[in-house]
Amino acid sequence: MKMIEYSKIINKRRGEGHLKNDSQFSKLIYEYFLIRFRFNYYKYGDILPTIDKLCQEFGVGAQTVKAALRRLRDEGYISMQSGQFTKVLFRQTKEELAAFIRLYYSGRRAAFSDLYKSSELVFVPMLTEGLRRMDEKDLAYLEQLSICADMDDLFHFYSYTLQKVENPLTINLFLEVSLFLGFPFGKMETDLLFYDNTIVSQRLQTLLAQVRAQDWDSVHQSLLSYQRSDVSLASTYLDQLARRFPAPEQTPFVWRVYRDRPQLCYSLAVRIMHEIYMGEYRETEFLPSYEKMAEKYDVSVSTMRRTVRVLNQAGVAESVNGIGTRIFTVGKRCNEPDFDCPAVRRNLALFAQSFEMIIYSCREASYSMFSSLSKEVLSDLIRQLEEYKNTGKYELSTWQVLICIAKYSPFKGVREIYSKVYGLFLWGYPLKGSFKETSRLDRISEQFNENLTEGLKRKDYCRCSAIVEDLFKKQFPVSEDYLQKCGLRPEELWLSHPICLF
Repeated sequence: MKMIEYSKIINKRRGEGHLKNDSQFSKLIYEYFLIRFRFNYYKYGDILPTIDKLCQEFGVGAQTVKAALRRLRDEGYISMQSGQFTKVLFRQTKEELAAFIRLYYSGRRAAFSDLYKSSELVFVPMLTEGLRRMDEKDLAYLEQLSICADMDDLFHFYSYTLQKVENPLTINLFLEVSLFLGFPFGKMETDLLFYDNTIVSQRLQTLLAQVRAQDWDSVHQSLLSYQRSDVSLASTYLDQLARRFPAPEQTPFVWRVYRDRPQLCYSLAVRIMHEIYMGEYRETEFLPSYEKMAEKYDVSVSTMRRTVRVLNQAGVAESVNGIGTRIFTVGKRCNEPDFDCPAVRRNLALFAQSFEMIIYSCREASYSMFSSLSKEVLSDLIRQLEEYKNTGKYELSTWQVLICIAKYSPFKGVREIYSKVYGLFLWGYPLKGSFKETSRLDRISEQFNENLTEGLKRKDYCRCSAIVEDLFKKQFPVSEDYLQKCGLRPEELWLSHPICLF
């Protein structure tokens, strides 16, 4: 498939701005350095960058960096005293290093190749768009990285390029995937056979030449080719490890979207939203009592109360004293989200960012999913779409496709990514429920339902995936415009994630 002119769909974000300094990302920074110590990237006696330098590199405040360093100090990895350099105290033998790397990679062997293929669906289109947005100064910086092209340079090449798209959620996913795969930390291992600086340098310089020529189809294909070549080499290396050493317990990839907030509360809110719109609560008017819901979801009553409060703030529900919690199911007019609530504004920013990620990745993700569906599952999907048509709930067709990708994609990584993307996407529904003029969106959803149903019956999956992509492209500008009319500034929607990784 040829690259789409994404820049015509995604508006260029306006304005510059420093990212928030008060986000609680110290754990992520802690893990970042911990892996670098274990991979011998930093050795005993090395001096870490200054607090100011780390604040600049990660785009966070000094307190966030200090919290991560204090934890490393308390666990004996570093020495840190006021007015002195931060020194690395952790040391290990060559045998211990080799054992750690074997354990690290062999424990991820089952997920390694799959995650590379999964992340390619998201990152390659967004890398291509990032390269489209480069000016001469940007390209000069990437040229410098392409000369030596060690693993650190490649990591910075990709992260710098992704940041040009200005989607913080994508940077979050890129960092999570990189940490899981041990990239770029494995460069210190001499037995790491699947990385060659000379080859990588040649690749990057070829890529930049294609960028300067504005040959975007070649840029896209080159990125795919490099990714798949690396997967093949890495898989060969991991297969060798598996033959030489017993396989440890496998570690699955988990995308931790809510690092900076209570994971349980927000994950549970997403689950309940799904059940209100698609599951067991969609035909009811009120939620069960706090006590019954706490028992059902195996959480405390206080956690349940906090979760319902989040739903109230989002406009999904309304707690009425002495009566219970009224819910607004699909098709019902609901309350506006509380735009004065910082958590609501953050959730809506995540909704917008997830929406944009879907636009870039849904064509390939949906095509691979449609192509792998069993006859029974395909029939069920068509039946479900026809039910939405008969009941007039066309908008549920969109969610059904996202659910199917999260459930039936042949790639575990795609299933993990889309399960989280679908959850973030749900935060935006109350916008439509409170939107006074929905006829345009309803017509788009109705046409989508009819076209997709016809394409699935004909098993024309290439057309079906194009229909899915076209739907999100049409819906996104309407949602983004409405969010900005509601007072969410572009810097809130697109520049809120603290991790820079320059």
